Amino acid sequence: MSMEEGRSLPVLEEIEKRHAVPIPRWRVFLKRFSFWLLAAISVVTGSIAMATALYVFFDNDFAVDHHNIHQLFVENPLLADIITSIPYVWLVALALFTLVAFFGFRHTKKGYRYSAPKVIASSLLASLLLSLCLNTLDVGGYIHRYLVENVHVYNNLVFANEQRWTNSQKGLLGGKVILVDKSNSFITLRDFRKGIWRVDIATADVHPKTRIVSGRYLKITGITTGTRTFKAISIQNWDKKFHKRKVVPKKTVPAERNAESKSI
Repeated sequence: MSMEEGRSLPVLEEIEKRHAVPIPRWRVFLKRFSFWLLAAISVVTGSIAMATALYVFFDNDFAVDHHNIHQLFVENPLLADIITSIPYVWLVALALFTLVAFFGFRHTKKGYRYSAPKVIASSLLASLLLSLCLNTLDVGGYIHRYLVENVHVYNNLVFANEQRWTNSQKGLLGGKVILVDKSNSFITLRDFRKGIWRVDIATADVHPKTRIVSGRYLKITGITTGTRTFKAISIQNWDKKFHKRKVVPKKTVPAERNAESKSI
């Protein structure tokens, strides 16, 4: 018996003792593919979380709406307002998906060769680039708006523009128009907490290109006049901040004059 054969005997005996059988190639391939798939799905879901986080943060009016900047400075320091507006829940989701992506990649065939910081940084970079592509299609906005309108607990997890404009005590009211009564100059509006408001628009200044019709989302400044009643001072569209390229000074037009011009 050669030395080579002598060394292999204990190995063969151990194989027979454990009744070990060769692992099929398809099973090895499936295992590797599963880890790659896990990493890819985690990067994609992480990009969705980042896209929503970017939308929530940059959609806030402290960043682009200069009409309310004085009010923001007086009522709440801008730095504190920005910190409050950071969508922490989406950042936590991004961190979890990044860790899952790291776990999946490290279990691929050559994943062990790369250090943890490189893998995590690459995953975050991929999520960021993909999230920017998703937000060109307003994916983050669609997800955020769906959760605001359909998942009540979500409103307690983020401080977004919807929460900023659901503050009638400070003269800010936003929501969806569900009824327009032009003859009596009022609208019925549902805010983002499902509250129904009767809004007097008789003397309101309507910003250009603002359509006051059922189904539209509006931002209204004014004063509370009673239980679920509000007197509008100014009305503007619920703009998508991601698609705003230039801030143009807005000229206000009285609601009655605006209605007369449309009838003509």
